[in-house]
Amino acid sequence: MENAGQNTPSREFENALMYLPRKAPTSYRKRQVVFDENHPPGAIHLILKGRVKVTGRLHDGAETVVDICSAGDFLGESSLLGSTAFSGRAVALDNASLVSWTIPEIEEQCERQPKLGIALLHLFALRGQDSQARLQSFALDKTPERLVRSLLRFGDRMGTRTGDGCIDIPPLTHQVIADYVGTTREMINLQMSQLRHQGSLSYSRKGIQIRVRALRDHLRLPGRQRDGLPSAAPDPSDIAGPAALT
Repeated sequence: MENAGQNTPSREFENALMYLPRKAPTSYRKRQVVFDENHPPGAIHLILKGRVKVTGRLHDGAETVVDICSAGDFLGESSLLGSTAFSGRAVALDNASLVSWTIPEIEEQCERQPKLGIALLHLFALRGQDSQARLQSFALDKTPERLVRSLLRFGDRMGTRTGDGCIDIPPLTHQVIADYVGTTREMINLQMSQLRHQGSLSYSRKGIQIRVRALRDHLRLPGRQRDGLPSAAPDPSDIAGPAALT
């Protein structure tokens, strides 16, 4: 099996890593906070193992999932802005291992190796393009489309191809997916159930398996067909789906 991600490792990631000094990794337990408002990042972090959920605070005080990062992703780039007020939070979704470089270390290394700065700019530009695509989806897509695009993105970023046109994604709770998509857990539960009945995916405590072609075909359907409920009612187990994905 092969990793499905197109960005890990990417040329930009390899270039940045080439110029960064070697450092010992730091381990984080599942649900442990990597950084938050009270402990701003103050560094650029590289995930070596595991996944980290990054959230942001909205004007009404609610939290939304900004990104779910996995091995090969950088975190904490906002620390390059200096003393600007920080309102994000990063929490390990799994037992994770990260390497960190302080901003002074990054600046010093960029002076020694200017190509590091260029590689980091490329990485952050790609991150910006990804965020722009998500914002466009929020503006133009309904919940079912946003969910399908998110599942395809998870498969690309952190999934493993199984060789039969499917991609296995590590477990994600329905609540985390809901926060990422921008809807309620109940809505995600219903939409995931629909996609499972349609044969586009399957899921259990062990993770989510998506059928890439089926999900892409789902995006091509006319809106009425795409948003329609399946003829069969969801199983009772589907309604408890979020609890089954821990």
